[in-house]
Amino acid sequence: MTSNKSKSFVEEFRERLTREDLERRWLLEALDHLISENGDKPDKFRQLMLQPLLNAGVPLEAALALVVESRFRPN
Repeated sequence: MTSNKSKSFVEEFRERLTREDLERRWLLEALDHLISENGDKPDKFRQLMLQPLLNAGVPLEAALALVVESRFRPN
């Protein structure tokens, strides 16, 4: 029974790692798309989309995730 539990834990851990990797890849692809929409001007992207969040105290990684989510998963 212990080996089944261990195997189950390992399988769940691998699935989680795969899911997290896919989420990171999706985030990078989405960011690339957003920057491209801004005419390949990363300064404009940062000033208009990220800087207000950063000024409010949101960490960079969270700010990037919020920008992507707001653009690709609107309410």
